[in-house]
Amino acid sequence: MSTLSDASDSGMCIRGAAMSLARSRTKVVYFRVSEAEFERYMAFCRSQGVRSISDLARSGLEILVAEERGYTLSGLTERVTALSRLIAGLSGTIQGLTEVVSNKKLDATLDQELQRAHDA
Repeated sequence: MSTLSDASDSGMCIRGAAMSLARSRTKVVYFRVSEAEFERYMAFCRSQGVRSISDLARSGLEILVAEERGYTLSGLTERVTALSRLIAGLSGTIQGLTEVVSNKKLDATLDQELQRAHDA
């Protein structure tokens, strides 16, 4: 079976698993699973390089807690999309203001040339 460090080297995507090794654990949580569930979870752990069902369960709970706080990839994607729209709107406004300023400079230059031509 792969160790957790081997799994992280191979691109394991379960968040929090690597960091969880560094924390001291003093509490125990029990839950029962059927034989079929146990086999399915163990097969998943092996396929993902996760060291144990405990690490899998801990990582899953960390993901659920992160989702509750809005720290998920989909939550971040929504925020980035909203920010992109805001930036696009601001960019359009800046472009519009730039055109107004350029037109005013052009108008001022034309007015000066007309005034010189009129004075001459």
